[in-house]
Amino acid sequence: MIDTNAGSPEGAARRSGDAEARRVPARALLGWLREDEAARWLGGSDTAAARNPLHRELARRARAAVAERPPFVAPREVDAPLPTDLEHHIALLRAHPESGNTVAAMGEPRIVDLAAIVGAQKQIVIGEATDRVHGLGGDDLLAIARLTLPLPKREPIAWSFDRERNAFVLSSPNPNLRVVGHFNSTVGGEVPGVVFDSFGFAVSYQRSYLQVAIIEGRYVLRDGYHRAYGLLRAGIRHVPAFVRRYASWDEASLPSGLLPKDACLGARPPMLTDYLNDAVAIDRWITRTSKLLILQAVELSVPT
Repeated sequence: MIDTNAGSPEGAARRSGDAEARRVPARALLGWLREDEAARWLGGSDTAAARNPLHRELARRARAAVAERPPFVAPREVDAPLPTDLEHHIALLRAHPESGNTVAAMGEPRIVDLAAIVGAQKQIVIGEATDRVHGLGGDDLLAIARLTLPLPKREPIAWSFDRERNAFVLSSPNPNLRVVGHFNSTVGGEVPGVVFDSFGFAVSYQRSYLQVAIIEGRYVLRDGYHRAYGLLRAGIRHVPAFVRRYASWDEASLPSGLLPKDACLGARPPMLTDYLNDAVAIDRWITRTSKLLILQAVELSVPT
């Protein structure tokens, strides 16, 4: 849609309001970012703000707070067997055709102490994290398991068809929207007895679980950061998660964009509790993003 008031004060105010609506509060592990990276994070997309001496000073203070810590000593007990109350929930997960194979590759379901786990993700979106744990109590392990180790469920996907581009456009605030397969078959047309070959893609939300990787004796959170932050902020430490031991950092295949190996396996690693620690973590507003999938059919003439 074309904004006919784009040049007017009203249009400028509306654009400003739209930009504000797309901003969400986030929290970053400032003490483990390089000084220039931390300053850029604090300054956002504003290059001048990223050079602000105050931002560099905040980064230096956070890094100094990390450097002053005593070397890390691994806790004696980080995980424990699941209570029998959760056996039925885990059995449902393993028996479900959608989650069974995935669950089998994630390790063993255990009760983990979130306060004893290393955090490798640079930032957390605060609102999403706290909303997901609203109303949970630390003594209701089954309710927590439904959050950290959720059963598969079908969720509607918002979509539209762009006739000009001959493409389906799918969008979601959930980054786990993925193309999960492809297919071809025959379908009936509008004329009785007429069929067509059809080709397409299967799309679904990839289910996310709280996963902990054991690497060189360290327990590192592999997935489920927003839930872990929300749980810790709610005072809930001991929660169900999948735990798997890996031979190396590379074998764990951690997502891209995390803190480097040296930070997580070094002498003073960031812990999940550090997201709550004002000496090494800081709040900032960031732009909210959505996942967009474009499934397009393109017709070409090529030399043969």
